[in-house]
Amino acid sequence: MTPRVLAQDAAQIAQQVPVIRQISVIGSERVEAETVASYLTVKTGDRFEAGKLDESLKNLFATGLFSDVELSQQNGVLIVRVVENPIINRIVFEGNKRLDNDKLIEEVRLRPRMVFTRAKVRSDVQRMMELYRRSGRFAAIIEPKVVQLDQNRVDLIFEVQEGPKTKVSRVNFIGNHKYSDGDLRDVMATKEARWWKIFTSNDTFDPDRLAYDQQQLRQHYLNEGYADFRVASAVSELTPDREDFFITFTLEEGELYHFGKINVVSEIRDVDARLFEAFLLMREGDIYSAKRIEDTIEALTNAAGLLGYAFVDIQPQVDRDREGRIINITFTVKDAPRVYVERINIHGNVRTLDKVIRREFRLQEGDAFNSALVTRSESRLDRLSFFREVEVEKTQGSEPDRMVLDVKVEEQATGELNLGAGFSSLENFIFDFSIRERNLAGRGQDLSLGLRLSGYTQQATLSFTEPYFMGRNVAAGGDLFITRTEPGIYNTAYSSLSRGFSLRAGMAISEFWTLSTRYTLRYDTVKPVDSYIQSYFDYSVSSLQTRIENDDAAAPILLDRYDLNRDGKIDATDFDLNGDGALSQDEQLDVFPQYYRESFGSYWQSIIGYTVGFDTRNNLIRPTRGHSFYFSQDFAGLGGNVRYLKTRVNFDNYWTPWEGWTFRIGGESGFVEGIGENVRFSDKFYIGGPRIRGFDAGGIGPRRFAQATNTRSEGGTAYYIGRGELFFPLGDAALEMGINASAFVDVGSLWRGQLDGEKCGFSLKEYNDYIDLGDPDVDFPYNLDCIAGDSPSPRVAVGIGFSWQSPFGPFRIDLAKTLRKQLGDQTQTLQFNVGTTF
Repeated sequence: MTPRVLAQDAAQIAQQVPVIRQISVIGSERVEAETVASYLTVKTGDRFEAGKLDESLKNLFATGLFSDVELSQQNGVLIVRVVENPIINRIVFEGNKRLDNDKLIEEVRLRPRMVFTRAKVRSDVQRMMELYRRSGRFAAIIEPKVVQLDQNRVDLIFEVQEGPKTKVSRVNFIGNHKYSDGDLRDVMATKEARWWKIFTSNDTFDPDRLAYDQQQLRQHYLNEGYADFRVASAVSELTPDREDFFITFTLEEGELYHFGKINVVSEIRDVDARLFEAFLLMREGDIYSAKRIEDTIEALTNAAGLLGYAFVDIQPQVDRDREGRIINITFTVKDAPRVYVERINIHGNVRTLDKVIRREFRLQEGDAFNSALVTRSESRLDRLSFFREVEVEKTQGSEPDRMVLDVKVEEQATGELNLGAGFSSLENFIFDFSIRERNLAGRGQDLSLGLRLSGYTQQATLSFTEPYFMGRNVAAGGDLFITRTEPGIYNTAYSSLSRGFSLRAGMAISEFWTLSTRYTLRYDTVKPVDSYIQSYFDYSVSSLQTRIENDDAAAPILLDRYDLNRDGKIDATDFDLNGDGALSQDEQLDVFPQYYRESFGSYWQSIIGYTVGFDTRNNLIRPTRGHSFYFSQDFAGLGGNVRYLKTRVNFDNYWTPWEGWTFRIGGESGFVEGIGENVRFSDKFYIGGPRIRGFDAGGIGPRRFAQATNTRSEGGTAYYIGRGELFFPLGDAALEMGINASAFVDVGSLWRGQLDGEKCGFSLKEYNDYIDLGDPDVDFPYNLDCIAGDSPSPRVAVGIGFSWQSPFGPFRIDLAKTLRKQLGDQTQTLQFNVGTTF
């Protein structure tokens, strides 16, 4: 604004330029008159000069305190009329849903009780618009509105129309002849929007991602031998409706290059260059690849580190022959002193004690540097699963031959609180609860309590492990447990109660091999169920009499064995051994198979065992590479009155062929053999879900068909399980939400039930058709007192699983389809688990 000076005043000034006798400020309410006068470039006694008055006017507007300023002169008095800007009473956001108020207020510079100016409002709107653009919403509109209040105050309201995310509708390429558009789109981080891509955010437009994509395209061509490649232009066009972007890349591919001569020059006096040649990752004639050069530099650096040279500098010298399209490379290994570890500093461990970290290091202060040992130490710290991130930096020490290892860790929650719930067709409702601390008091100790409740089993376990017992590299621990098994649909014959304790100790044989031993003392009580005993007794007596009537060859043998009163038939009175007219449970058990009778009662188990293991997995909870192998045996018979030998083996192999994709191949098997006796029910194997997904807990293996509507899992003494699983990403958005997915196939079997009786002579279809008929008057044409599922033939299930790090804890759900099963197997399609960490 220019000063509105009266024409006559200007004439007077031009004629005599009067002196300012007084300065009068009019209109100021909050700002003191002296403060207003301080911004003027003229003072009392100065003359009225147009240039200084204009400069004073600009200074007053520059303060941001006034919406209007007017300067005038009257009888030697400089009159300054001002209209003050209002004060902001409050700032309100309306219509914002995707970005909350806290994120928007961070971008706004205006605050309540500050002076309102339109320039600052426009600046704040631009900052908020940029925030929406970074989140992919280029159609967002923000309109500021002002509500006038009394006392020259205003409410500032930002009305927000967020609009949809601006998607990348199409990515086009011009000039690409060697690779198709689809091949190049796979290289880029930006993806084209499609309706099925619900778990990705890479289809929203992001200028930073576009710059990254140009680098990815360049890296792709350089790795494939096109050393002259460049991106001539990258143009992004916004559609008129502001909802989609079209991106066009113009490429100059250039010619294909090959490697020429590859040489290594070693300036380290004691190291021959030929030693480094073994670590070269390219040969003369290979297609040129920039990544191979980078990987070779890393390999040569690691090789020097293995020899104790920590700060070696590898410089590649490139000689390009454009006519022959050949690139010669000479790697120069600069001279460096052999280095020793001066100090190991640890940062970031708030809770974990320093000694817990230091004892995992394969290097100690004063040792010669070795890069392989540093890498192994970093891997061991990562395997603890105490830290979200582990980083070991190498810095120069006090002398050229000294170095400092800076260990930076970021701790994560090591407490686990898991709640699992499910519904089983056999056990009905299942509830699992466990609480565990893997880094107790920051000492690396492991303490856990687990409970399992269902219609079939109640189990409680308390465990403690000290990984470095008495300061030595020996893990020691113990467990207390109690397990009660109630009669269930697939076990109606007995109930059991086991309680006891175990002591454990383990040590490292080498860097990857371990040996652990254990001793367990258990007291088991197995009781038969009265209702089942009576039912089975009546059924067996009826079956014996039927055989006598229909089998002339077996009749004399059965009558001699069971016809106590010699009346030519078998009935309940033949089992009244003491003649009191009532049958005791022991008398009824006489018709049961021998292995049943041996399993009932109370007995001690004194078990000693060992495990030999080999483990190179990079993480024990969520491994992505490495393999493990464990072989264990348990011998019961060192005291007690139970004797058997139980052997188990399992293995797992993980590898990541592409970033975010992890394959797992693994399996396990077991075998138990009674020593001079049959294996009791409680010592057999019972497998099913979740070890073999798609089947219920204890849902596969030998089963006895005692009645048409009732089967029992009898357990087995041999089993095997094979697993194949692919963990795959669902996109960046799913990764940010903690959602992972996997596809799996499980194969396994349980057999060698050591059961008396004939195998069932009917198929699964024939049995299901009879059950579906539901007519008690129709006789099943086969003997139902038989054994099913006692075969090593595999059961097979496939499925897909999802895990989610939800706000209330980790959640896992598996959907499985059974492809192959046997007579009597119990399937389960859905399994889920939910828990949390603290």
